[in-house]
Amino acid sequence: MSRELSTRANNVERLPSIPDNDTNLIFGEASVRYSKGRLLGFVTDEYIRAVRSQRKSIDGFFKALRELNSNDAKSLLYMKNSLDDNSHKNIAFDNDDYKNLLIEYLKDHPDPLQEYNDLIYYKIKNNLPEKYLDWFKKDLRCSLFLAFLVKKSIENDVYKGRDELLEEVVDYLRYDIEIFNSDYSQNLPHYRWDIMKSGERKTADILYIKSYYLKNRLDCDKNISWVKPTDNEQINWMYNYLDDKDRKYIILKGMFFPQTINEKYELILASLDVLSNVESPDIGTKDKKGFSLRNYTLYSMKKAWDGRKQYEANNFLNENSSVKVTKENQPKLKKLMKFSGFTANKVINHSIEQLYDELIVDKKND
Repeated sequence: MSRELSTRANNVERLPSIPDNDTNLIFGEASVRYSKGRLLGFVTDEYIRAVRSQRKSIDGFFKALRELNSNDAKSLLYMKNSLDDNSHKNIAFDNDDYKNLLIEYLKDHPDPLQEYNDLIYYKIKNNLPEKYLDWFKKDLRCSLFLAFLVKKSIENDVYKGRDELLEEVVDYLRYDIEIFNSDYSQNLPHYRWDIMKSGERKTADILYIKSYYLKNRLDCDKNISWVKPTDNEQINWMYNYLDDKDRKYIILKGMFFPQTINEKYELILASLDVLSNVESPDIGTKDKKGFSLRNYTLYSMKKAWDGRKQYEANNFLNENSSVKVTKENQPKLKKLMKFSGFTANKVINHSIEQLYDELIVDKKND
């Protein structure tokens, strides 16, 4: 697209204004629209000619631009910066500021109507339409997977919690789809079920990734029904198990920092998703091989968790043989164990220490 515009609209501030409801006259119902009408369409040639011949005011155009939502304004502003080789200016602003900055830029431009149309054209040609973002833009697990595919491109940044990560991934796919299309294959997991890639190049890859990932990712109901997503003790144990020195399976370490137990759970799922589900004759126990890396990891993790809980249960019974806990207090003890993460032995001894300090030590100091 040429940035050299030969025709300029001069002295537009002296032209008569048009009615506020004349948006359709500016953009036209039959004009080309982007993403099913979410973004205002091209300014009509008729309106541009009328402004240039000083028969209409440009005020109506800028009033109509106020109808843009923040994401659309942000997209056009980012397009402008990219075309001017000023991508470093693509920083986060408050929502209304994107619209204000875009309007300010166009007001200062010698031919704002044609410049707006040029930006719309560039967006249509180069941006990923919003409908292709819907499957992941509010889903942390899917977005973590996509971030894993392009981790080398974003490894210098950090994302504290869900919102920061989602915003980064959506912006990356929305504005840099060509870079994503050329880079993602280097980190694509080896999966059992493959599909055919088809369609227009800009959208074919993201549609391929969507199907390839969703068909092959971990089935929580089938494979990890024993996991309780709200159990802090279990989720923290799983995270540490997958991140120990012999595995290091947690993805985006040093880049994504979960802020809640649910975010940590989603990170665990995404980390299991990227493990291969292709069976191998080399993976398994001494007596049984033929697992995929993912299934063997799940098998080993479940076995380790069951062993841990069995040990704690046996330890609890052994402690009760020397310290009698009444039937009424046993549910309370179990809740204390779950809340604190302590064994029964630790809970009882901690209670003894507290009582000793309150009844003996403090009494002596009186």
